[in-house]
Amino acid sequence: MSNEESHSYNQLLEAISDGNERAFSLFYDLFATELSKHILSKVNDQEVAEDILHDLFLSLWKNRSRLTEIKSVPAYLYSSCRYLILAFYRKRDRTNTMQLDLASIDVLDDDIPIEDRLYYRYTLDIVESEIENLPTKCRQIFKMSRIEHLSNKDIAEKLSIAESTVEKHINKAISRLRKFSRPYLLFL
Repeated sequence: MSNEESHSYNQLLEAISDGNERAFSLFYDLFATELSKHILSKVNDQEVAEDILHDLFLSLWKNRSRLTEIKSVPAYLYSSCRYLILAFYRKRDRTNTMQLDLASIDVLDDDIPIEDRLYYRYTLDIVESEIENLPTKCRQIFKMSRIEHLSNKDIAEKLSIAESTVEKHINKAISRLRKFSRPYLLFL
């Protein structure tokens, strides 16, 4: 972000913190389209994306007196989006047992604070460690399925076992990993 952009954002934030609705509208117009695309790429539901975007800007307006404390406006907005998206998945999980794919969260995104990236890396390390603690056959089949991307049929043929046995081992591994990782992953 250039000094000119930073200065421009600071002027807008100062005006918004003073209650200037026109400045807030201008601010919304500057960021809404890109933020909406970003949110939509994470939730895959236009209505949910619009709700999250609305909640973000409503929160900004309600807390407008503190907006001048923001150092990097884009980083702040994307970080806020991430937290609202995670809140959406946590809420959905309470009512629905669907789970969020970790890959859909930009764990390596430079806009994400280092603490968050380290936490996700720590969590992934714990999951990888637990994979290594699976029973030998279960671990072997799980890795063939999830790391080598072999189909259940291919795994069954390679190991000369029934496809149902492959499915049983994969389900056992997933169940164990889900149970073990639940305390670390807020959105599972």
